[in-house]
Amino acid sequence: MNLRLCFENKAGVNIDEAAVFRHYAENYLSGFDVKWGGSISVPHLDTRTNSMEPLWQYLIEGASTAARDYLIEYLNRNPMAGYYVHVYEFASGAGDHKIH
Repeated sequence: MNLRLCFENKAGVNIDEAAVFRHYAENYLSGFDVKWGGSISVPHLDTRTNSMEPLWQYLIEGASTAARDYLIEYLNRNPMAGYYVHVYEFASGAGDHKIH
């Protein structure tokens, strides 16, 4: 399975420089095999803020069920300061399904 992690900034936090955010997020996700995905728009009903801003994203391709479950457990145990993390599961040719 493939996973899409989308990072929505909390009120008062906004890193609008991709290189700075990448450094921050890649340190946070250092135990996972992630691939930078740039920015993406997600359905407004999935976000927690009223902003229609695009979100930064990372992809985990070919993740196992154990890797997915560990990722969700990691996000719950160790929330990223300043950001809500949305996780979508998707298969090639299929739509995204929000799992976190």
